[in-house]
Amino acid sequence: METIRVLDSHLANQIAAGEVIERPANVVKELVENSIDAKANNIQVYIEEGGLGLIRVVDNGIGMSKEDARLCFYRHATSKIKDDFDLFHINSLGFRGEAIPSIASVSRFSLKTSQGEQGYHIVYEYGKMIEEDDDDGRKGTEMCITQLFQNVPARLKYMRSVNSEFAAIQGYMEKLALSYPNVAFSLYHQSKLVLKTKGNGHLLEVIATIYGLAVAKNMMAIDFKDEEFHVSGYISKLDLTRSNKNYMLSMVNHRVVKNQIALETLMSAYRPYLANDRYPIAFLNIDIDPFLVDVNVHPAKLEVRFSKSQQLKELLEKGLQDCLKKQDLTYKAVVEQPKKSYFKPDFTQTQIDFSPSFESKVEHIVEPTLPIVREENQNYKMSFVEKERFNDLNTNVTHEVVQEIKPQPRLMKRKLIVKGQVHGTYLICEDEKGMYIIDQHAAKERVNYEYYLEKFKDRDLSLQEILIPITLEYPQSECLLIREKRHLLEDVGVYLEDFGENSFICRKLPLWMKQIDEQLYIEEMVSQLLHGQKIDPLVLQEHAIATLSCKASVKGNTFLDMNNMQHIVDELMCCENPYVCPHGRPTIISYTKYDLEKIFKRVV
Repeated sequence: METIRVLDSHLANQIAAGEVIERPANVVKELVENSIDAKANNIQVYIEEGGLGLIRVVDNGIGMSKEDARLCFYRHATSKIKDDFDLFHINSLGFRGEAIPSIASVSRFSLKTSQGEQGYHIVYEYGKMIEEDDDDGRKGTEMCITQLFQNVPARLKYMRSVNSEFAAIQGYMEKLALSYPNVAFSLYHQSKLVLKTKGNGHLLEVIATIYGLAVAKNMMAIDFKDEEFHVSGYISKLDLTRSNKNYMLSMVNHRVVKNQIALETLMSAYRPYLANDRYPIAFLNIDIDPFLVDVNVHPAKLEVRFSKSQQLKELLEKGLQDCLKKQDLTYKAVVEQPKKSYFKPDFTQTQIDFSPSFESKVEHIVEPTLPIVREENQNYKMSFVEKERFNDLNTNVTHEVVQEIKPQPRLMKRKLIVKGQVHGTYLICEDEKGMYIIDQHAAKERVNYEYYLEKFKDRDLSLQEILIPITLEYPQSECLLIREKRHLLEDVGVYLEDFGENSFICRKLPLWMKQIDEQLYIEEMVSQLLHGQKIDPLVLQEHAIATLSCKASVKGNTFLDMNNMQHIVDELMCCENPYVCPHGRPTIISYTKYDLEKIFKRVV
């Protein structure tokens, strides 16, 4: 008895619809992408009841002939690929020929199309053609979807609320607008215009339309390339971040995809500047020869595979880091319009004393720090302070003995003049551009961090017996990989011995690990090994160095004299990244002269 049979086309289309069409947003995606492939530069989308009542897409593309309009409802009928050569050289958003027959199998699908002369109108209902005739339509295509999922109650049961379904549609339309700034998009819900872009090719204008003018003003343009890849788009400044990764958009040849290489490299570039729970806003488009990318690896075409992924990663790392280093990433103060006050102002002149309060200790800096090259290009001899103190009975000021050393100098990014200290914590500075407020603890923390990071680069791999050996247990499948690649761990001074079938033991560790949680970092190294990543002990010890830098930093509510305040500021301005502390908090906030004049209403 035969048990295998060929499914009829209607059932096969419904199965395909389950892979491609999960919710109304997928219908909108497929139809709008078809309009883009048809070279439309004006696309209007009308939605009712979150897409379950109506989805109508109108474009001004090239349209279809009567024969093509009939054929497009057949499964695997497409004009975008002809043979296996085209499959590996895809220049269109759609190519499989599954979307329209899949949508038509679970809805009432009305299609009107014209190439500028005689038009054509055809209607399908749940996979069967019920109407066709000629039509005097304008050039372009109009697709109208109603009664979506009415013939598949199981799918309809899992639809969310009207607002949730429309939010998914709007989210994808926003991504398409960012991918194709040269296309004018209009999105209507319940006859109300929700999104409209001009289609003039200006991506920054689209960003302003979707996210607001404040976001657009704080974006930085990027544009770099090599022989294979061209990366362009916008990334946000440091004081414009979000609490999740939803605002990082990656595109490949203007196709919105989940590109892990781009997103992970972007996060790596921003990691020295942001706190752990903050993420940048970014819109990256990667142009690449279609031969070097495979988009046929996901049913919804949301993932791609690169043939030169390492080269792309290296290009992104260098380009993003160069962009961030070239920008002035100083946090800008938020200047709000002063509210009207009904209190009578006090015009009594007050003398402001910026001298340190001697109710608390005035301390000198005690850590070895980065050497400085001042603006006059004179070498500055950094002071290493020994903790040999005595008390001045009259002023209760702590003094220290200074020993001079001569490390290699570093260039100062800008010269800020210290004017005073507030609350024993914040340093007030100025230059010709404006005023700056510096958190002395965060600033010193950044200085210490870069000093220790440089020191740990030349780490000592000399081994030392540990008092209590570290035991690690893993499943047998992972143990096989660890045994195969543990020579890579030995390169960073971690020697694992077999300790039974499922475990390893570590008896010695490098000296540089003595101030960190050894087991935690060995587990992290092994995790990187298992996931095929390059083991980078410098990355693993960043947290330990940040903690060490924090403990060694001058604390808040510590009153300093002018020389030491100026020394902290000069050191900070010599750092590679003077803008944030190792934990992502800002070290310096700026007020431009215009900001100050606006606050005091000197300008309107």
